[in-house]
Amino acid sequence: MTQVCYEHSVGKADLTVMGHCDAGRINGMDLCCCAVSMLTYTAMEALGAMKLSGFRSSYGGGWCHICFDTNSADFDKAMIAIDTLLKGYALLARSYPENVSLIRRKSNE
Repeated sequence: MTQVCYEHSVGKADLTVMGHCDAGRINGMDLCCCAVSMLTYTAMEALGAMKLSGFRSSYGGGWCHICFDTNSADFDKAMIAIDTLLKGYALLARSYPENVSLIRRKSNE
C-alpha cells in the first residue's frame, strides 16, 4: 500500500509518500503506482521551481519526502499546487482504497 501524508503546521509543510500500490499489473506496469509516482514527481518539480524558503526534497525506491517553510513569499502559490496534488491523491485513494491512503494533518503548534 502507498501512504501519502501531508502535514501542515506553523512554519512548516511536509509531504511524505511511502510504499508501493501493488494494485496489479497491466502490460507489466502497476498503473496505480505510476499515477502516484507522476503526482509525486510533479509535486517535486512544481514546488522546487517556486524557490520556496527551506525547500528540500528527497526520494528513493518507494518513498519521497518534500518539505518547505510556510513563511515563504510564494506560500499561497505553493498551497494551490499542494491542494491540487492532494485532490489527485484523494481520487486515487477513493478509486483504490486497498492500495492508496491519504492522511492530512494540520497542527497549530
